[in-house]
Formats: sequence, structure tokens, C-alpha cells
Amino acid sequence: MTRSVGLNRIAFVGGGSGGHVFPGIALAERARERFPGCRSTFFSTPRRVEDHVFAGSVFERRALPLSAPGRRVADWLRYSFAVARSTRTMRHVLRDGFDVVFGLGGYASLPGVLAARMEGLPVILLEQNRVAGRVNRMLAPLASAVSCSFAESSRRGARWKVTGNPIRRAVLDALRAGATEGKHVDGSRRRRTILVVGGSQGSHGINRRLLSALEGLSKWREWIHWIHVTGETDRDLVETTYQDLDWSAEVCAFSSDLPQLMRKADLVISRSGGTTLSELAVLGVPAVLVPYPYHRDQHQLLNARAYADAGAAVVVDEKDLDAVHLGSLFEEILVSPGRLRKMAESARGRGRPDAADLVLDLAVELNETCRTASVSFS
Repeated sequence: MTRSVGLNRIAFVGGGSGGHVFPGIALAERARERFPGCRSTFFSTPRRVEDHVFAGSVFERRALPLSAPGRRVADWLRYSFAVARSTRTMRHVLRDGFDVVFGLGGYASLPGVLAARMEGLPVILLEQNRVAGRVNRMLAPLASAVSCSFAESSRRGARWKVTGNPIRRAVLDALRAGATEGKHVDGSRRRRTILVVGGSQGSHGINRRLLSALEGLSKWREWIHWIHVTGETDRDLVETTYQDLDWSAEVCAFSSDLPQLMRKADLVISRSGGTTLSELAVLGVPAVLVPYPYHRDQHQLLNARAYADAGAAVVVDEKDLDAVHLGSLFEEILVSPGRLRKMAESARGRGRPDAADLVLDLAVELNETCRTASVSFS
């Protein structure tokens, strides 16, 4: 069968959160534009958050029967058997004309990456964070390349390539719709919009701390309109609290159009996962970053510091997310169009809207090399 130049079929393996899956969706969208007829299949977890992420998606999705390993020996044994079964299944599936396999990170990427290497397919791992995740560090020796968002990650070796984090079409559409251009130039006392988002699953820690702070921020009630993405568990409590304290607020458990909410915001309060930061940077949105405090490697803290050092964000510990600290931040930046404008410009300076093309260029190169080698040995 004659194959077209470029890519014909792509597999994405792994996931577990929107931050892992969104870069894959960005690549699938761009591949369909660049290579007409290119098919993308996602082999992901059956978690409910991914049901939200893929709602309305045109791409094929197959759930792998994998759950997180856990800490007990029995959990690891169960996970190991599941990986072995899924690897056998993936080997058969990947023989059906796939050109390249992208590892999205997380425990569910392991069987797909192992199967791809056994079948001689090129593998590209996507690493969104300043410190590579445990699974990507483990799988990197098996990968053809690792696509990095932060230059610091590339110091791990020659196969680590700095491309930026692929950005979804929805984010690029929001950018074309205006993003934050011109929003921070007036000194009027208009109501400012603050978006609170803890990631694709919300953040109970941020929700709890912010609700405790609201009463002490009453002097700002006429200044602020909140948009709060809570996650499913806290939605009703958050909405009720805003209503009881008479704040202007929109509350939702999950948003399928988060980029448009980012575009509306004067300021975002969020976790500092790599994908969230990449999207904020492309849109040029100033941020108060509240790193998740319980990661062993503190990768969200290191991500946040990079953006703070660039002038795009302010970093606040979760324990300090109270009325006193927020009130001081609002005095310092929220009513200062000059400060917000500088932060927005600094954020845009870190944006990589072309990242998907750079990663696909790498994939095409690796695929051509792999096919040439196959011909040479045939």
C-alpha cells in the first residue's frame, strides 16, 4: 500500500488528567490539519475526568483496564499483571499501520510505550513539567525522543528536545478571539474577573482556603467577579458560599471551554501544572500560582517559580491563601493596570503557540528514519 508523506496513524498512550491528555489532543488536532486523513487513537484510563476531557471529541478513544499502582505489594502485583496483559493487547493493535506512539505520561502510558518499542515503532514522550515525572524518567531510555516544555529538562540528555507544550485548538481560537490584549490598559474601577481553577479535577485545597478567605475580603465585593471551576465534590458548597456572602460569581464543576474562561479573566488563581501554565502563557493571562504542596519532587513549585522569575506570576503557598495575603495581592496587582499589563506581556513571552508543529516535525523525522531503516534491513 502506498503511504503518504507525513503521518497516517498516531497512537497516544497514557493520561489520567486533563494536563496529560490536552497536549495529545493538541497534536491530534494539528496532525489532522497537516496530514489529511491522519487518524489518531487515544489509549487512556477509564477515569471520569477523561470522560469530561473527551466529551464531544472526534478522536477514537480506547480505555485500558489499568488503575493506579497503589502502595501495597498486592496493588503492585495487580498493576504488573494488568500492564503485562495490556502490553500484549497493544502489540497486536499497533501492528495496524501506526506510524508513531506518543506517551502522555502517567501510569497508563507504560504498556503502550513497551509495546511500541517491541514492535519497532518510534516513541515520543511528552513532558509538560520542569521536573520530569517518574514514569517519563523511567521510560526515557526506551523513547526515541522526549518533548520538553522547560529548557531545564533538556539537560537530561540528547534525546530530550525543547519544543514547548502542544496547545489545543480551543486555546488558539481563544487567542485569535482577543485573549487579554487591551484588557489591562484602563484605570477605571470596573469589576475585575478572577478565574479560580485547580486543574481538570478542581482543587479541594484551593477551594477550602478561598472560601475561608471570602468573608475577610468583603471590601473587594464590588470590585471582583469570580469564575470558579471547583471539581465535582465541592461545587454545591462553593456556589452556596458565594451566594450567602453576596459575591458576583459563576460556579461550575468542570468547564469544557476553559480557554474562553481564561480569556475573560484579568487574573487567574490556579495550580501550576505544566499544561495549565503553557495555556496561560499563550493567552497572556497573569496568575497567582498555588503549587500542589504534596508532590515529593515539588514539580509544581518549580514550574511556578519559573513563571514568577519571568514576571508572569506570583507564587503563594496554599497555607497562605487567606484574606490577608489575597487582600495584599489585590492591592498590589489587581487594581494596577500597569502591573497586570507587564505580567500579561511576560506570560506571552513564555508562550509557544507553535509547539504542536515542532513536535510533529520531530515525529515525521523519526518515522522517516524508522521506515528507512526497515527498508534497509528488508
